[in-house]
Amino acid sequence: MPTLRLFARFREIAGTDTLTVEEGTVGEILDGLSSEYGPAFENGLKAAGVWVNGNPVERSAPVGEDDEVAIIPPVSGGTYAQPRTRSQLTVDPADGILPVIVLAALLISAWVPLEWFVVISVGAALAWLWDLADTDASQAGSVNLYAVLFAPPITAAATYAWGYEGFAGGLALSVAVAIFWPIFQPHQRNVEAIAMTTTAGVISAVGTGTLVMLRMMSTTVALTFILIVAVAIIAALLTSVYGGQTVDPNVGTLAGALVAGLIAGIATSEIDIATGLFAAVAVAAGLIAGRVFGSMIRSGSIMYTVRTPGQLSALDGLWIAAPLFWLALVLLG
Repeated sequence: MPTLRLFARFREIAGTDTLTVEEGTVGEILDGLSSEYGPAFENGLKAAGVWVNGNPVERSAPVGEDDEVAIIPPVSGGTYAQPRTRSQLTVDPADGILPVIVLAALLISAWVPLEWFVVISVGAALAWLWDLADTDASQAGSVNLYAVLFAPPITAAATYAWGYEGFAGGLALSVAVAIFWPIFQPHQRNVEAIAMTTTAGVISAVGTGTLVMLRMMSTTVALTFILIVAVAIIAALLTSVYGGQTVDPNVGTLAGALVAGLIAGIATSEIDIATGLFAAVAVAAGLIAGRVFGSMIRSGSIMYTVRTPGQLSALDGLWIAAPLFWLALVLLG
């Protein structure tokens, strides 16, 4: 009988790394596994790759008696990492429409009264949280959407009203809501759900609150941050499509951020070149960290260089980059 090897999240769901399966097509084997192990396994297959005897295959490929099948979530490297080809990295322009709209809305709202910027920032965070929960690889509620939806408006409103003290209070309240929400939903009373929900709540709360603080500092500061993020994301996309095997999107993220930071340091009077470059590195680190966190939720594994599911996955790092950018400005004055 064919041998099936499981990795990462699939191994955890099945409770083993090796199974024997019936002969047939890859699609028939995957359908059987989905029926046996449930929605978590089935949803994880959407972002996974399947290999037979070390070669990537389609669902229609036959599997014989002596074949070895491997199912692996997308990763940046490893024995069974799928080769990155130019065709696989082709990006559907429609996939980037929503992130562009969100960034454009933030950019425009930086010019209008602060109240409107607060509203737009909260709306962007809520849309991101909804998209994150919607693409949760487990589909079993690792991120409790209703528990985290309170975090952005609470923290943003408190920051707007009371500054740093309000930010701290809003963040504390957001964490409390995320932790105690399972009281009302017993099926959420497990360590993974509480940890993931609290982490998502903290990231969205800190990110939204910091966006408000950046806008309170000045319009120029808020615009600089948004532009650095936009350029870094575009650079990451370009390197993923055209970088081949030599340059990955993380390098593109850093390069794009540095270019934007340098321009900001030259073009603005509020941010000098040294501060702009240091803040750009902080933004790049936040974007990469956010990509890792988002991939854990959306695909069930850590992906550095492969696009994860979700219409707003490109903005996974925005909410971590914002506090790091603010901290860089504070440290360098």
